Amino acid sequence: MTNIKIIDAICGAGKSSYAIQMMNDSSKAGFGANREFYTSDKKFIYVTPFLSEIERVINNTKAEFSEPTNKKGSKYEHVKKLIEDGKSIAMTHELFSRLDEETLSDIEFEGYILIMDEVANVLEQVQAYSKDIEYLLKAGAIEISADRGIIWIDDEYDISSNGNYRDIKVLSERGNLYLEEGNIVFWTMPVKAFLCFNEVYLLTYLFDGQIQKYYYELHNVNYEKFSVRKNSNGRYELTEYYSLLEPRDEIEELLNVYEDYQSSTGRKSSMNSNYDSRKNPSEYYQLSGTWLRNASDEDLRQLNNNTRNFFRNQFPTDNSNIFWTTLKEVAPKLKNVKCKFNKKGDRSKDNYVPLNIRATNEYANCTAMAYIYNRFMNPIEKNFFRNRGITVDEGQLAMSDLIQFLFRGCIRKGEPMNCYIPSSRMRSLLNQWFSYDEGNPKYEEE
Repeated sequence: MTNIKIIDAICGAGKSSYAIQMMNDSSKAGFGANREFYTSDKKFIYVTPFLSEIERVINNTKAEFSEPTNKKGSKYEHVKKLIEDGKSIAMTHELFSRLDEETLSDIEFEGYILIMDEVANVLEQVQAYSKDIEYLLKAGAIEISADRGIIWIDDEYDISSNGNYRDIKVLSERGNLYLEEGNIVFWTMPVKAFLCFNEVYLLTYLFDGQIQKYYYELHNVNYEKFSVRKNSNGRYELTEYYSLLEPRDEIEELLNVYEDYQSSTGRKSSMNSNYDSRKNPSEYYQLSGTWLRNASDEDLRQLNNNTRNFFRNQFPTDNSNIFWTTLKEVAPKLKNVKCKFNKKGDRSKDNYVPLNIRATNEYANCTAMAYIYNRFMNPIEKNFFRNRGITVDEGQLAMSDLIQFLFRGCIRKGEPMNCYIPSSRMRSLLNQWFSYDEGNPKYEEE
């Protein structure tokens, strides 16, 4: 049975340092004049969101790690060859998600250990399949199981002669496709992608709010949750999960979260409440995805003015030390002289950061941020789990994403940071986190 360990620890606690230490502990000096080449009796696959992190892992581990390349074909084919050869590999999440049944069987045979930096994209809506599913149901080629799984039943369908529905046939036979609310099709990562490993180490934070947690519940996958700490000998060790180990009170002191009334100065403003011109608006849902998509031009202009005011007048900050986010489709209407957007990733011109940013130190110099969003789970995704008897905690999910975003900035170095978070719900969740009260259900939904 696969041993799955969730290392649930705040950014900077030492999750990746523990993983590198563990891999180095399995290595021993091998050959060479000075025995500088190391061998390991274990095989690892290290999965990370960014190519830059692959380089860091390779440079900091003793054992030989290989990075898939496309020099002799595709990266995917290179991965398959490296696994067949029993090599330790560092790869991206995107590449890991493409591993097929045969490759997963090879991983199981070789006895690999998986180290995954941040949760995987384990659930995805596949809009392109909707009409095809409708046709295949009428044609009697598929049927829907009790848990809404799509099952292929047409034994006469020949993939080689008609490839129109090849992907649907293959994925449904693997148990990866589900039908939700009529014609909405979901792909789920094959659970074998985790169960084929001897051991799994998932490095993340606030796992109880992550979609991967609900995915594990869907597939009855057992796991243990741990904290990590540095002991007196300078080594990292896993301990029983305990959130009180986290220095949240110290972090609260360093984060200057803007409020309309600043008790320290007596200064009053309305930047947390002046952007909704509707009558009797519900603060709970302000700045949600639906709110932003339907917001009037007047309200978006006010938000634009607020962010410019925050970074120019409230807390004057050089553009290179700012990072900000909102719904990507709304960002063009909120960009201004301080909040830059769509300059092709040039950090000297673009300081916009995607909402789901994780596992990067690129913005660690930033001393001020703006989070113009109120995070809720996609309602269709929420119903996908709830219809299968799985309880979803939207408050934990929102809190997790906000904390991850905050820790992209200079707070990760223990330096003060100014924050503009105009959503009252998101500020309440942050205050809840400061109080170690992330399980309070009153913020889950209203």
